[in-house]
Amino acid sequence: MRARRFWVSATIRRSIGVTLLALCSAGLAACKKKPPAPAPEPQLDDETVALTLDPAPSAAPSAGPVVSRCREDSSKSFLIGEVGKARGTEEEDDAGPDEDDEVPAPFSVELGEVRAENGGFTLSALRSLKGQAHALLALVADEAKSGKLVDLGAVHGDPDPPAFALHGADAVVAASDTDAGGGMLRLGLVRDLAGGAEISWGQEITGVRRDSTFALEVSGDHALLTYAAEVSGKIRVYGVLVDPANLKAKLAPEALSAPGADVDSPRLALRKGGYWLAVARSLDAPKPQKKKAADAGNDLGEDDSLLDIGTRRIEVQKLDEKGKSISSALVVTAPGARPMTFELAAAGDGGAYIAFRADDSTPGADGSALELVHVKPDGTFQKLPLDGDANGTGTPSLLVDVADPSKVWLTAAGENGATWFGRVGDKTTLAADGAVRGADVIAIRGGQFLLARSKSTAAELSVVQCHE
Repeated sequence: MRARRFWVSATIRRSIGVTLLALCSAGLAACKKKPPAPAPEPQLDDETVALTLDPAPSAAPSAGPVVSRCREDSSKSFLIGEVGKARGTEEEDDAGPDEDDEVPAPFSVELGEVRAENGGFTLSALRSLKGQAHALLALVADEAKSGKLVDLGAVHGDPDPPAFALHGADAVVAASDTDAGGGMLRLGLVRDLAGGAEISWGQEITGVRRDSTFALEVSGDHALLTYAAEVSGKIRVYGVLVDPANLKAKLAPEALSAPGADVDSPRLALRKGGYWLAVARSLDAPKPQKKKAADAGNDLGEDDSLLDIGTRRIEVQKLDEKGKSISSALVVTAPGARPMTFELAAAGDGGAYIAFRADDSTPGADGSALELVHVKPDGTFQKLPLDGDANGTGTPSLLVDVADPSKVWLTAAGENGATWFGRVGDKTTLAADGAVRGADVIAIRGGQFLLARSKSTAAELSVVQCHE
């Protein structure tokens, strides 16, 4: 079960999270939830059914001392990458990296999605080898005391960590890459992931938006890959069914979004009999800022912003097991909203949860409050209240406890190095804990929280035991 899509260094998320999100391309410009290089740890000092939601008041920070809910064994951790590796100390191939290759600097590890299955944790990542960005899968023991890295080869351009989904003992992989025509996705299968881990590659999908997310899930004997591509000047979301037993078979992508406005940033979650698909749709173009006179100074008005991403909305629809739409798009954001980032996760009742942060502020400023919506199996929606600290600039994450899928947790970066998290319910309370300070919670299983911390240019993984 997927626990999380993309990991962002806790320090970076708190300091420039809004900046990165606001620098998406125009219209929908597809906010690619791409993590920046790790930084040092912080110092401790249509056929659309629209739902109109009343704006909720901003949640106030909880008062009083932080009660510890977690306990960490600091002696156990697993490291991806090398600590203190200086630029240029690695032996390079004779030809060196391609001129167009963009390697995360300085040789930093970039984590992708995480799945808590098969008695441990499996995650994707990018790292640098001999001056080139390489995609990999990492298998981490349940207590993070050991692990195994499976190299998937070099990737080029400005790639994301690969998407993957477990299929028995194997892993279906979609690796982000670049060819002469632009962005592409390479489909592969890692056989016997925990054993010999042999990778074989199949078809490639070209013309993929490089500034958009893509999603992969397995249901039954097939996998569904969703991605965004530009056709005739408009961005649309496509889905393609993949047979892990025959990756060389010809692919037949189908549009999952209606033509017209730009649509991208697909997210997938499993449901009984198929999938949930969530996308972001652009409703109007960004508005250019008025040019100020030379002597007017740099002050912005109260309602001004350095960037205006335009109005957008998040839409959700049901797909069957073959990846075909079987419902109208359902709008889960209020009219006039500007959701800059969102997450989707399956709910224990067969529905789904969507967490998002709407913001149109100056880059680097605090974001608006987090919002959480429960999509019920019958297609109705309920906005869930959040207590505690729901403000800040952190990207929200929804983590499903694989040991008990009815337990879903919401987490986001707070202020001063804090990470706020809480179990989703009719009333969700977000609170910090000293044991996860300066870290990201990236997966959960049976009360074990997998944490990721930047350690120089590496990523350090550890486990804490937490209670509700």
